Amino acid sequence: MSIEKKHFTCVTCPVGCEVDVELRDGNIVSMKGNRCDKVKEFVLQELKEPVRVLTTTVRIEGAEYAMLPVRTDKPIPKRLFLQAIAELASIDLKAPVHITDVIIKDIAGSGANIVATRTMEHR
Repeated sequence: MSIEKKHFTCVTCPVGCEVDVELRDGNIVSMKGNRCDKVKEFVLQELKEPVRVLTTTVRIEGAEYAMLPVRTDKPIPKRLFLQAIAELASIDLKAPVHITDVIIKDIAGSGANIVATRTMEHR
């Protein structure tokens, strides 16, 4: 079988290693550019199904600011991002909301919750 080459930018830590990987039949044959062992786990996950923490904002009424920053409490598959954003666009949120409050449970069927990343009191 032939060797397939892929390039990744690891997002596991702030270093952001640029990694070149050679694969044969979906198995890693060689890896260059990694500065730590976390890269291999990242690459394997990327090959299987890329996941990220979704960070965004949602509309909130009755607070000093109109938008509340939120995020998932764990990484979710990237393929679910658009579905999650659509769910978030349809919610009616009212102040007060406190940091770490769960805004939506099991967003897009991912098993992750959307949590507030800021406290917003009623104005």
